[in-house]
Amino acid sequence: MNEDIQLDARSLPPPEPMERVLELLPQIDDGKRLRLLIDREPLPLFRILESEQFEYSIRKQPDYSYEVMIWKKG
Repeated sequence: MNEDIQLDARSLPPPEPMERVLELLPQIDDGKRLRLLIDREPLPLFRILESEQFEYSIRKQPDYSYEVMIWKKG
């Protein structure tokens, strides 16, 4: 398995987190995931991921930020 891509977007103002994720999506291939840390639930991103054939899981962190894992479907 390839090493995960890490993106800590907790201090970035909108729309930078979304822009950065969209820039990184082409780098996600078989076995590689993107681990996104963000300070709010990125609801608009989820629709884009689904339309682009990506899956994701989201987990709320103790500091009330979110960890979103993104990977290619299939």
